Amino acid sequence: MALVFYHGHGSPYAWRVWLALEHKRIPYELKVLSFADGDTKKPEFVAINPRHHVPTIVDEGFTLWESGAILEYLEERFPPKDAAESLYPGDARARARIRRLGREIESYLDQEGLDPIVMEHFFKDGAAPDDARVAKARERVKEELAYFSRELRGKFLAGDTPTAADFVLYPEYAYVKRLTSRKPELALTELVPAPLAQWGKRIEALPYYDKTYPPHWRG
Repeated sequence: MALVFYHGHGSPYAWRVWLALEHKRIPYELKVLSFADGDTKKPEFVAINPRHHVPTIVDEGFTLWESGAILEYLEERFPPKDAAESLYPGDARARARIRRLGREIESYLDQEGLDPIVMEHFFKDGAAPDDARVAKARERVKEELAYFSRELRGKFLAGDTPTAADFVLYPEYAYVKRLTSRKPELALTELVPAPLAQWGKRIEALPYYDKTYPPHWRG
């Protein structure tokens, strides 16, 4: 029985899990939930996940949510036959570094950088954004993009193949581009260092990338 993966297009947390599932070539059944239709709050989904968030997986009756926990579960539940498909390759220190990068991406680039910008521009019911808060968050985004650019170790964050750290970072990087597309005045793409832009192109060249790209972002 294939693992069931509950996803919502545009969720960076669900997107990282989808990339990981494809990278590890794990069979899964995709169930896309609509945020606009309130699918995550409907009783049938709340019965599966009382937090009513995506991503959520169901694997032979075992239900798990929280993307970081899911990534680690996938690695343990489906040990890679090929080291290139590992989400956490290397020795204990290498694996710890990948976990550390994931936490940093969430804590600093996401929560302190992109989240305030999104909240100010898209969740104020028409009220004007707080320019000072946006400017502070934009500076944080700049600092963090530079930081992660320096953390590259070869083609990707941990060597010549993508790992969990890359799949956590890429959706945030994609939001940098998405926000600039929707609000050109933010000019967030101007903050991306050249090495990180090249890294982004390598992620986008992965054979399963297009399959996971949010369809409503196209065009």
